[in-house]
Amino acid sequence: MFLIMSAAYITQELRSEFGALPPSFLPLGNRRLFQYQARLAPENSEIFLTLPESFELSDFDQEWLAENNVNIIKLPDGLSLGASLVTALNLVEQGLETPLHVLFGDTLIDPLPHGDDLIAVAHVEDNYDWAIVTGNDEQWLVSSQDTLSGSEHSVVTGYFKFSNPRQLIRCITKSSWQFLEGLGQYRKSVGLSTVKVSNWMDFGHANTYFRSKSAYTTQRVFNELKITPDWIEKSGTHNAKIAAEANWFENLPPMLRRFTPQYLGRPEGLSDSAYRLEYLHHTPLNELYVFADIPPLLWKKILKECLSFLNACTTHTPVDSKQSTADLTALFTGKTTARLQDFTIQRGIDLKTVYRYQSKGRDKRVLELSIEDLVHGSHARLPRRKATNSLIHGDFCFSNVLYEFRTNRIKVIDPRGLTPNGEQSIYGDIRYDLAKLSHSVLGMYDWIIAGYHKAHLNDQEISITLPETPKHHDIQQLFMEMVESQFSVTPTELYAMQVQLFLSMLPLHSDDQYRQEALLANAFRLYDIMERHQQ
Repeated sequence: MFLIMSAAYITQELRSEFGALPPSFLPLGNRRLFQYQARLAPENSEIFLTLPESFELSDFDQEWLAENNVNIIKLPDGLSLGASLVTALNLVEQGLETPLHVLFGDTLIDPLPHGDDLIAVAHVEDNYDWAIVTGNDEQWLVSSQDTLSGSEHSVVTGYFKFSNPRQLIRCITKSSWQFLEGLGQYRKSVGLSTVKVSNWMDFGHANTYFRSKSAYTTQRVFNELKITPDWIEKSGTHNAKIAAEANWFENLPPMLRRFTPQYLGRPEGLSDSAYRLEYLHHTPLNELYVFADIPPLLWKKILKECLSFLNACTTHTPVDSKQSTADLTALFTGKTTARLQDFTIQRGIDLKTVYRYQSKGRDKRVLELSIEDLVHGSHARLPRRKATNSLIHGDFCFSNVLYEFRTNRIKVIDPRGLTPNGEQSIYGDIRYDLAKLSHSVLGMYDWIIAGYHKAHLNDQEISITLPETPKHHDIQQLFMEMVESQFSVTPTELYAMQVQLFLSMLPLHSDDQYRQEALLANAFRLYDIMERHQQ
């Protein structure tokens, strides 16, 4: 049996950023932590996940857990760790004759150590209330009580394996449900040894959460990112792209630099293929939007800060009228048309093929449209008012915006810095940045990338279901009102730009056909909403 213990909510310091979540539901790499934890279970073992009784699972999370054979055990709120473990094992009523793996909900160790009757331990630098291993047989495991010296003791990481689950239940019960004392009793009766691990990722505290997150990121994108406690170095094989990003930071007006991490220049010898930024332990907005549980009132503050950045950008225009800029027509219709040609070659889909899409609105109307119809219909509703070119980010979507809760500040990363023709430029039409921001807020792009969708496509029909909630609708309505009042861009125009964006990104997702179909289906969904805003 593989038991993930996540029946208590995260600490207050993490709750202030992510809301009331069980630790296994924290975001990591655009997924929830439990998706990585479940994969650690030995083959053919039954997987169980404990959750607080008061926690409400979303339909999409519940579906993922069911599809991956993860059984949910709801436990009363407020149980101690020992009582929680014993209660969970009693509720399972099976598997007590086979070895038991226990993984704390805030813990990731990949791969898990091998052996029987073991506790994974590690050394730490942070001064939290850890459980430490002593040399005292009578009190083998004790709480550090904030007096831990990392050089003297090993701390319990949060992974255990027991050969005799029934005896474990007895030991914890006889120890008045005290988890650490129960483990000491189990050690005396059955045996329990420590195994040191160097790959422990602890997500239980704010400091360790962000440190573990950066370690995870470094492991998986080592060829593009190098992360240290002080700076992050971005590099890659696309030298022109990296050089354009560096150029954007280098030419950023001084008053705009408060919206970015500190730019630390280009490493010697790598002038065109790498640059460095101050490394910030902040959460990107896409993770907050998809995985966190924070109220619309806080989102109002976040969106206000995002629009403050864009308003600040509009005050900086090109000095030279001949300077290259990113034109709105080229960014939308021109790029969309070219990208769709690539898409038709990839998938063999005729842009004139008519699909049947059933609206999710109250009247359940049916639209019969081709991809070509989407292009022409959205093009006709793009903003027509001529705008003054100004500084733009170029890729101002949620994944490129970090949020710092303590100061209510955003920090933007990964600017575009290129025109559609491939020329370096920090200028363009600010409405393109509004469109990119909209495709996160209104277009639900980050939900699709995270796998939170159901899409269907055949020769005649296309559909998509997304986890839209009243809370999301409140945030979206607030956003549209703010954009229209500050930038005079109507909801119809916002949705028209999004239809163009989602169509233009189709060939970029050829690695995942199902995701590609979801993005196409979403273009139909957005087109339907666009038309509704004109009624």
